[in-house]
Parts: sequence; structure tokens; C-alpha cells
Amino acid sequence: MSGAISQFGNNGPSLILKRAVSDLSAQQNAQQLEVTTGVSSDSYAGLGPSRTRALSLQPALTQTQAWSGNVTLAQNRLEGTQNALSQISTMATDFTKTLLTLSGNASSDVTQAAINEARQNLQNLGALLNTKNGDDYVFAGQASTIAPVSGNTDLSQSHLAASIAETVAQSGNSNGAGVLSQTLQMAGQTTPENPFSASLSTSPNEAAKQSASYVIGQNQAVQVGVTATQGQASSETSTGSPIRDLMRNLMVVASLGKVTTGTQNYDQLVQGLISSNNEVTSGLTTMSSTVGVTQNTLKFQSSMLGQMKSSLTAQLSESKSADLATVSTQLTQTKNQLQASYSIIADMKGMNLASYL
Repeated sequence: MSGAISQFGNNGPSLILKRAVSDLSAQQNAQQLEVTTGVSSDSYAGLGPSRTRALSLQPALTQTQAWSGNVTLAQNRLEGTQNALSQISTMATDFTKTLLTLSGNASSDVTQAAINEARQNLQNLGALLNTKNGDDYVFAGQASTIAPVSGNTDLSQSHLAASIAETVAQSGNSNGAGVLSQTLQMAGQTTPENPFSASLSTSPNEAAKQSASYVIGQNQAVQVGVTATQGQASSETSTGSPIRDLMRNLMVVASLGKVTTGTQNYDQLVQGLISSNNEVTSGLTTMSSTVGVTQNTLKFQSSMLGQMKSSLTAQLSESKSADLATVSTQLTQTKNQLQASYSIIADMKGMNLASYL
């Protein structure tokens, strides 16, 4: 009989109390965490009635953050593009001034200075067209991991430059207009690696369609930047691509070493280059303006997405926020229950058979 009482006293109520204390301790820890962090639960399951709202807000917040990230990537890419375009535009403007010095009977020193400048500009142009933003070539369009200028970026050493030099060297046997026409055809060729990558060796209109695209909102994508060979339809005086035209003009001047200055054919050649380079400058300005418009669009979108993110974050935080007044009261009650349980357990340790009689 005493053994049965002992088993009941030690194992029955004792185990029940220990389990109750364990549950109360876990409850106290959870309530203490709510009071400390101000968050009702670190899991959706513990949010209670707010769970549905939180579950709908979280995907919207994640999507907004993804769009915002795309905007940042596009902005960084456009910044690199605009900086490179600015340098190319300055190059073209300065080169027009150099071309003006070649008009008439230019001295050998003036001609040689123009040749040296053109060769240096061809080196710089190739490097600028291969400008990178992170791992992406900003003038490569959708094929962003492939360099726009294939192989050696020194365009003065390209196969195209050699072909144009050969044509210019023969200008004594043909008029300046004929040289301009032939070199323009060469520069407008879309043969891969002459000197552009295969993806950019296409018509200016097709090249314009290859701009990189970024999703920046619900059913909203934006074309970002420009490609090295893009432009309008070709004409008798232009390949259609401002950058191809600039490259052609530089290559022609870089090849003037064997040309006799002061002749009618020479003057015709120089005047044609001046006219072409003025079109180049205008075309580059248009490209830069297009990039600027996109930058403004992205700036506005970034601001709007920032506001959306702040609003969604606030709503999500509100749905997860604990009612501190209620939780504090519950925490006090749980502490009192724990203390009472500990007291009962302590009293049970001193109980014997007489305590049950």
C-alpha cells in the first residue's frame, strides 16, 4: 500500500507538474522575447490573425526589392555609358577642330600632328568602346559579356584601318569624293571582327534593338544604354552609325602620310571629313541625350520603389508587432504561475505517507 502511494506521489503528480513547468518556461521565454524585440513571432505560424496579411506583404516586398536592385544595376551601367560617351563626344569635337587645320595647303608638321592625333584617338576609341561596368561591357547590348571591339582594341592596327590606308594612299588616282565613298563602304561592312563582335556586326537599326533590358516594375521593362554600332539607316555620307563614321574619319586622317596636300582632291577629301564629323558630333549628342532620358526615368522609378518599399516594410512590421501591454500582463501571469508551480514541487519533496492520511 505504501509502495503504491509512493509511486503515485513521486511519478504521477510530479511528472505532470514538471511538464507544466516546462511549458510555462517556454511560454515565459517566448513572451520575454516579444517584450524585448517588439515582434510577436519569428515565424508566420505564430502570428495568429496577422499571419494572412504578413504572408501577402512579404512577397510584394521581396518583388519591390528585386525591382529596386535592377534599377540600381541599370543606373550603374548607364553611368559608365554616359561617361564613355562624353569622352567620345569630346574626342569628335576636338577632331573637327583638327580637320579644319588641314584645309588648304597644310604644312607637313600640321599634317603629321593630325595623323598622330588620329592614331592616338583610334587607340582611345577602342578602349572606350570596351568600357565595362562590373562584368558587363556597356556598349555590348544584350551580349554584355562579349567585348564590342574584338581582339586588339587599338583600332589603328585593325584590318579595317589597313584597308582604308591602302585606299587613301591611292587617292592621287581618284577624287576625294571617291575615296570617301569607298572608305565609307568599308567602315559600314558588317563582317564579324572587322573590328566589332559578331553580335554588333549588323545594321545600325538592328544594333539599336540589342540594347540591354531591365525589368523595373510590374509589366515594366526599360531599354538601357546604347550599342557601339547603333544608329539610323545608312546614306551616301554616313554608315548610319556615328561611332562607325568617327572611326572611319580617324582612320582616313591616320593614313594621310602619303597624300599630297593642297590639291583639289585633297581639299575635297578634307571637306568631306569635316562635314561627316559634324554629323558624328550631332549623332553622339543624340545618343547621350537618349541615355540621359533613361537615367531620368530610372531616377523617378527608384524614388517610387523606395516609397513602396518603405510602406510595405512598415505594414509588414505592423502585422508582426506585439501588443506590448497585453504581452507584459501575460508575462507577469506566467511568472506567477511558474512561482506557484515551483512552490508545489518544493512542498511535494517533503511529503510522506502521513501527508496523504
